[in-house]
Amino acid sequence: MGKKHLDNQGARPLAVVTGASSGIGLEYAERLAAKGYDLTVVARRRGRLESVAEQLRSDLGAAVEVIAADLTKPADLRVVEGRLRSASRLDMLVNCAGFGTVASFPTVDPDRIESEIALNVTALVRLTRAALPGMTARCKGTIVNVSSMASFQPNPYLASYGASKAYVTNFTEALSAELDGSGVFLQALCPGPVHTEFGEVAGVPQGVLPSFVFASAAQVVDASLRGIERGEVVCVPGTMESLLSTVIDVLPRWLVRRASRGLTRRYFNEKTLPPVFKEY
Repeated sequence: MGKKHLDNQGARPLAVVTGASSGIGLEYAERLAAKGYDLTVVARRRGRLESVAEQLRSDLGAAVEVIAADLTKPADLRVVEGRLRSASRLDMLVNCAGFGTVASFPTVDPDRIESEIALNVTALVRLTRAALPGMTARCKGTIVNVSSMASFQPNPYLASYGASKAYVTNFTEALSAELDGSGVFLQALCPGPVHTEFGEVAGVPQGVLPSFVFASAAQVVDASLRGIERGEVVCVPGTMESLLSTVIDVLPRWLVRRASRGLTRRYFNEKTLPPVFKEY
């Protein structure tokens, strides 16, 4: 479904969703299509995206444009930036693409660390920047930056991931204050563990975390959409997660560091930890 077709549609608003081939991104795409949005879906896997697009067209009547892009690559990122700048009907941007790495930091390939930061931070910032001029000119729009509970505390063995998400949450809050009164709303969505492909990509062995701590992608997106209606700039899905984020905020930082390290070591036991991890 091409750009010309999408831009010639009637009054239907347009949403751009990155990381839309699975998990939370896919859930957003489905929900927004059901709410009357046309969509531009972005992810690396064209085959998966085409299947998603066909489902949204046939089941929900949405016009869907597919952009297969690796947002860690500057050339691919520029394509999506250009699409955001030129989209006259852009009403919502969901920056969902991201990944993490669970390992002792000295063992991680530095190229993987760089890619993690490029996707979680650089791409998100550039896409937000590309979307905002049009939104502010129209005095209307919403940007959801998918962050994490990991943004609220230091994360031993997830150091680069947690730091990247801390940037996302702080960046989103700052822009929200800067753009107050502009008609543009920004939300940092900060879920805990979610049943998605994230753990597989991050290197988390199956069964390491108890099932009760996981939310579904549907629950997370439910909370986000409700939060947008309520004006929640920082949305933490789940009562337990919300309480935990409040407690973390008031505890001494040395205690938060120690607790975070202890919990990580508890769940990643000797059978699942890499050798360097066990030496720390």
